[in-house]
Amino acid sequence: MFGLRAVTSIVALCFAVAVKAMPSSDAIIGSGLAVTQFPPVPDFSNASWIWTSTKGLTGVPPGTAAFRLTVPGPTILGPSANISVAISVDNAYSLYLNGKLIGNGVQGINANIWTINNVPTNTPWVFAIMATNYALSLNNTAVNPAGIIASFVASSLSTQNAKFWSTGPAPNPQWKGTDLAYDNFYTTTLDDSAWPAAVVMVGYGGAPWGTLPPAVPASLCV
Repeated sequence: MFGLRAVTSIVALCFAVAVKAMPSSDAIIGSGLAVTQFPPVPDFSNASWIWTSTKGLTGVPPGTAAFRLTVPGPTILGPSANISVAISVDNAYSLYLNGKLIGNGVQGINANIWTINNVPTNTPWVFAIMATNYALSLNNTAVNPAGIIASFVASSLSTQNAKFWSTGPAPNPQWKGTDLAYDNFYTTTLDDSAWPAAVVMVGYGGAPWGTLPPAVPASLCV
């Protein structure tokens, strides 16, 4: 939960993909919301908190867990797309796409939005998250809630199409999660077929996290 080091900070690393914040908009596909602006940005309205099969809602020991999701590149968007990710993790995370580090964050009570431009759609997209649950304090290492919530928008200015998905139950794609340590857990070549499915714990706004402040745009390269 909100542990000793759960402060609002962003540690951003830069790799050779241009990143910038997208303008505000409602969701389109799969959300039931009307479009007011394009391109849209993700929000948590249709997302849920997830964790490994250890069920972070009831509390887990301080430590790390790894999560993976592989989705087909949506060719309906054209040869490439921009991917925008809103994410909040209790307590800290590293987010990867196709083996590249997108960025790091510490939740506090905040969420980050990361946007990666010009991602080819002709190969699958492999998202990976290393999530860390902090101790409540130096003297209190008891189990405490842990969770990930994330929402994704893939969009194309050229086709004016967008595709949406979130952490949550079907029809959202199924994340996998494990408490075991895996080297190179974020790579595209890792075989995660034996990983258990992540557990959907509670919808956005539910206890213990409630409603979060608006996500803060983050960038890799200035």
